Amino acid sequence: MEFRARRAKPPLGRRDHDPERSTLGAVTTTIHGARIFDGERSLGVGSVVVDGDVIAAVDLGVREPAPGDVDARGATLLPGLIDGHVHLRGAGNLGQDLRHGVTTVLDMFSAPPQFTAMLRGRAARRDDEADLRSSGLMAGAVDGWPAVMLPPDPTGWRMPGLSGPEDAVRFVADRVREGSDYLKVFVENAADVTRPTLTPETVAAVCAAARSRGLATVAHAPTRWAFATARGAGVDVLTHLPLDGPLDDDSLGTLTVVPTMTMMAALTDAGSQQALFADPRLTARLAPDVVDGLRAGDRGGLPTSSASGAAYEHAVANLRRLVAAGARVVAGTDANDVPGRPAAVLHGASLHLELDLLAQCGMSPTDVLAAATSRAADVFALADRGRIAVGKRADLLLVDGDPTVDVTDTRAMRTVWRAGVPHDLAHPAPVAR
Repeated sequence: MEFRARRAKPPLGRRDHDPERSTLGAVTTTIHGARIFDGERSLGVGSVVVDGDVIAAVDLGVREPAPGDVDARGATLLPGLIDGHVHLRGAGNLGQDLRHGVTTVLDMFSAPPQFTAMLRGRAARRDDEADLRSSGLMAGAVDGWPAVMLPPDPTGWRMPGLSGPEDAVRFVADRVREGSDYLKVFVENAADVTRPTLTPETVAAVCAAARSRGLATVAHAPTRWAFATARGAGVDVLTHLPLDGPLDDDSLGTLTVVPTMTMMAALTDAGSQQALFADPRLTARLAPDVVDGLRAGDRGGLPTSSASGAAYEHAVANLRRLVAAGARVVAGTDANDVPGRPAAVLHGASLHLELDLLAQCGMSPTDVLAAATSRAADVFALADRGRIAVGKRADLLLVDGDPTVDVTDTRAMRTVWRAGVPHDLAHPAPVAR
């Protein structure tokens, strides 16, 4: 089942200027002389014309730049990156994403619903932060995850839990009312396998109820039991990979997965941030106190996995099996940082780490880039973005080097365009604490 777009958002840019927006809006711009990766393949050297918030022309071939063109010779232009798995903990997350070339994020659980609605409103009127889609609240068992994460707030709101299949229709109806773009189902937590979990019958009931309302389902499945349960229930997208052993090789090529290798590493290795520290292109766009906290060992409270036999090597082997079988892989991080505090998986910066980890598991650089652009857009029904083509939304990223050869060149960011509005990444402004 493909995701269905639930609502059309108004285009951003000068033609739809909102005085609350923090920038002046988009203008007509020609990005001249870049190598163009269109979301699926390299087109060669050419120029891209942006008119307001959309791509007006893609012209291949070498020519002399005109006055006012953005000189992109020697650089690579690709669609803005899409992070296929984040959790929003504050408004600052979306700005941090954009500072790292991530123009759209797919939130896989945020709460309470009023918070998610506030972020939706920001994303609709601002062009200096990433756009977002969200599952809103996540389906989980009574007294299980994620309900245990969220005690009642001062307004009396309490995270709902499902006691059995009979609760599925009501749960899904409530999410539709709140505007969820898809449904997230929490099957089992690799970091704590002691809590109650949804029964396979309940997971299947949630999938059926979501399908009847035109919503697809995403499963939190970081163990073999969770992965098998989600598959058996008919979940559309599996996120995370089993840390506790090998996948059954049967029919892996039919699956769509968001492996979140950055989180899989963080759950099994307290020193997983070393790759972040090693690249100043990533740390330059993070608040110094956050980086210092990570260096000091503050992982934002994230434990390592308590699942028996959990090891990152299992996730690597499982992803290699999936890639070899032809499964659809979408890039996502499980970013979860509270603004101004360290976290084991940071918004924005971690997607660049994720791309490298996917490449290390056997994906080619162009396949990795597709996983973070066109394929992510296809799986999540974002028909207006994820590709460089006429009529598509002008979410673009210009980087030095050639990430179709070395995927870590995505970190050498010059400029990101969010709905046609440019933001300089080559000279990042000081990050507010």
